Amino acid sequence: MSLKYRVLVMLFLGSFAFAKAQLSTFSTSTKELLNNQVTNGSVDYAAIKKSPKNLDTALQSLEKIDIDKLTNNECKALLINAYNIFIIKGVVDNYPTKSVMDVPNFFDEKAYQLGNQKVSLNQLEKEILFKRFPDERLHFALVCGAVSCPPLSMKPYTAENVEFMLKKITKAAVNNPNLVKLDMHEKKVYASKIFDWYKSDFTKNKTLIEYINTYREDMIPNGFTVDYMNYDWALNGK
Repeated sequence: MSLKYRVLVMLFLGSFAFAKAQLSTFSTSTKELLNNQVTNGSVDYAAIKKSPKNLDTALQSLEKIDIDKLTNNECKALLINAYNIFIIKGVVDNYPTKSVMDVPNFFDEKAYQLGNQKVSLNQLEKEILFKRFPDERLHFALVCGAVSCPPLSMKPYTAENVEFMLKKITKAAVNNPNLVKLDMHEKKVYASKIFDWYKSDFTKNKTLIEYINTYREDMIPNGFTVDYMNYDWALNGK
């Protein structure tokens, strides 16, 4: 093996090791942040603003990460966590605020560093995460900072748990009366606006009710129609 080839191999392996190290740091700081500052889906933004160490460490790791050096499950988990961390960062930077909708261009400003590129929240969601992983269950994992969002998990996503957690949170979402509620008298399903905004993602191979019933504990009977709830953009803070 030539010296040049050995150097290239060492550089290649070194870049992977660096990516894994950044992923480990990011995962640890994210776990600490979620465990300490999230309760029943509510985020203690005031406490994070006062003591932002874990948030800052997570953000610094994301600046150095190369998602192309990660496995598919590592990348999927990291991008979910990154979106939720960026949401928290955006709120903390503007805290106190009553809603993310009160912050101009909250979802569209390219304010977040992911590796070597600046991204907006919408860009991360639609152009990066969903293009790589067109999985409708992600709509229940990405938490937009509002009361009507699915609750933010206290547990970060990892390569090992991402598929299990996506199944778990989807089942929780369709059985959560704040997201799916039945009116037996009117024979109506009142569903979160998420199911309306992203209806095409949920109805690729079945109707929306059929999709919901895939995860429901109490099945929606035949003959029900779907209406959509109003979306409450009030901050999901404590």
